[in-house]
Amino acid sequence: MDRDQLVAYLDDLLEAEEIHDVGINGLQVEGRATVERLATAVSASSKLFEEAAQWGADAVLVHHGLLWRGEDPCRLVGSLRKRIRVLLEHDLSLLAYHLPLDRHPEYGNAAVLARQLGLEQLEPFGTFGGVTLGFAGLFPSPIPAEEFFHRVGEVCGQQPLVFPGDADPVASVGIVTGGAPTAYDEAVAAGLDAFVTGEAREWVLHRAAEDGVHFLAAGHYATERFGVRSLGDFLARRFDLEVRFFELPNPV
Repeated sequence: MDRDQLVAYLDDLLEAEEIHDVGINGLQVEGRATVERLATAVSASSKLFEEAAQWGADAVLVHHGLLWRGEDPCRLVGSLRKRIRVLLEHDLSLLAYHLPLDRHPEYGNAAVLARQLGLEQLEPFGTFGGVTLGFAGLFPSPIPAEEFFHRVGEVCGQQPLVFPGDADPVASVGIVTGGAPTAYDEAVAAGLDAFVTGEAREWVLHRAAEDGVHFLAAGHYATERFGVRSLGDFLARRFDLEVRFFELPNPV
C-alpha cells in the first residue's frame, strides 16, 4: 500500500495527535513510497534495520523510534548517524508510535498484556500529565499470588522482579508497561492487589511491604513487545501486508 496512506491510517487509529509525547510519532524517516513488507520491533537500532533490510522490508514500525523531543536532531553523529545511514542506504521508512501505542485499548501494550494475563473488565489506569497510559482489570476468579507471579513471567517471557505485598489471592491488577514505577501510588490509592510495569526503583521494596500491594517489574522491553506485535498482526490482516516481528531481546 501507499506509505503515506499507511501513516495516515495509523495516525488516526492511534490518535497520535491527541497526546503530547516525548517521542515524535508517525513517520520519522522517509523511505520508498510503497509498502509491501513491514518489519515490526520494539526499539530502533542498526541491527534491526540491517536485519529488516536483509529480509526485504520496505518500512519498519517500532515503539521506540529515533527522534525524541529535547534531543538534538540536527547533529547526525555517532549511533544516530549509523542508524540513519542504514535506513537511507536501503530506502527504508521508519514509523514510530510511543505513548499512543502504550495507551490504545485494543492494540496497546498494557491492554494486550492484561488480556493475555486473563484480566477482564479493563478500565483506563495510570495517569501521566492528565492522560491514562495503562489499564487495570479483574481476574474472573482470584488466583494465588504465587500463581500470578508465575503467570506474569510466562506471558512476558522472563521472571519478573517481585516486591511482594500481602494480597493473596490476587483479584485486581493495574498495568503500565515500560518505565512507570511511579504509577504504583495510583495502584495503592485504587485499592488494587498488584501492579505490573517494566522497571523498578529503589524505594519500591519497602513501599510494597508497607502498602501491601504487590509490585512486579517484568522488564521494559518484555512488557512492551505486546503492542507493536499486535498492531503488526492487525495490519497484516487489514491490508494484506507481509509483516514480520523482529525479536531483539533486551534484559532491561
